[in-house]
Amino acid sequence: MEVIYRSTETLKKLEDNPRTISEGQLQKLKESIQKNPDYFEARPIILSDRTGHLVIIAGNQRYDACVQLGIKEVPTVLIPNLTEEREREIIIRDNVSNGEWDMSRLFEWDCRKLMEWGIEGISFPELDDFPGGMEDTHNVLRNENYEAGAHIKYLAFEGYKIPITDVELEGLKQRAAEYLEENGVMIGFVNNLLGL
Repeated sequence: MEVIYRSTETLKKLEDNPRTISEGQLQKLKESIQKNPDYFEARPIILSDRTGHLVIIAGNQRYDACVQLGIKEVPTVLIPNLTEEREREIIIRDNVSNGEWDMSRLFEWDCRKLMEWGIEGISFPELDDFPGGMEDTHNVLRNENYEAGAHIKYLAFEGYKIPITDVELEGLKQRAAEYLEENGVMIGFVNNLLGL
């Protein structure tokens, strides 16, 4: 399939896209597109023409980032003759994250760079976690303070990063499991936890 640069005005965003990102994540995506245009071209926006329009089925967030950056043409690939079911499959597969991080290898990277590049779901220690401070965040978990910093876990949301002990974490997991068993869904768990 050929990568073709198309005008953003000729493309139609996916209605009811099940994938969203935060404003902060969108900002990181914009920075990535600006810094790595070759990577963006190697990962073009995927289109379907099933409805008679060029509908974005993979890359809606990249499209938004480009529009906000004032980029008029974006790399695209058209997959013709898709059924609605195949479109849906591609939409989901494009957003599923397969595999897991090998933490022993990942922690050999510069923690600040990893966070800057958008890695999420991993608790990195803060410089404040190290009594003597740190000059360099590279290999931050492989220094003399390894035991002090590596095992600190956090409950993180909306800019808060709350230290949580293993006992507290296990208690929270247990409450969540009990709530799920009783209700069949996790909706309302936080209200229940807070006694609301």
